Amino acid sequence: MDIAIHQTFGRIGIDTTPAEINIHNQNADLNIHQEMPKIEIDQKLPQVHIDQYQCFYESGLKNIFDLIHDEAERSYQVGLEAIAKIVDDGNALASIENHQNVIPQLAQEAGVEDIDFNVDLMPKSRPKIWFDGYLNINWQKGNVSVNVKPQKPEIEATRANVSIYMLQHPSIKIDYLGQNVDTLI
Repeated sequence: MDIAIHQTFGRIGIDTTPAEINIHNQNADLNIHQEMPKIEIDQKLPQVHIDQYQCFYESGLKNIFDLIHDEAERSYQVGLEAIAKIVDDGNALASIENHQNVIPQLAQEAGVEDIDFNVDLMPKSRPKIWFDGYLNINWQKGNVSVNVKPQKPEIEATRANVSIYMLQHPSIKIDYLGQNVDTLI
């Protein structure tokens, strides 16, 4: 017996759509307000004052007013001492009742000058030293204020899709061809 079998396999079709995600992100709104700090500096640079007036005075380096005053005092004192000496010498010469020879003694005293040597350190006083100057700093704090408004992202999503369908249906076809005589013998 002759049979012809024709078979058609089934085929499926698959259509896929991939998933998609689109994210659009916006930056946050940011507002910054800043107040700068303030600094005020008031200063007078330091100054050193040195008063050496007394030191110079003791060393003989006097200003004109002190020199005139001191010389007038010294001259007055020398004048008083000279008058006292003249009076003493006159009294010595006038006292002839003592029968002393006073003239040679007065001549010897007039010819010899008393010189007094002495060692001294100069100046004896210290200079007066003082300082002045100042530094004042006034400051105010600064301030920063930050305002942030966040923005939400915009998300668009498309789901994945798989679509399965029959592209070709399976089938079997069987045909009877009859009896073949050669096969019977």
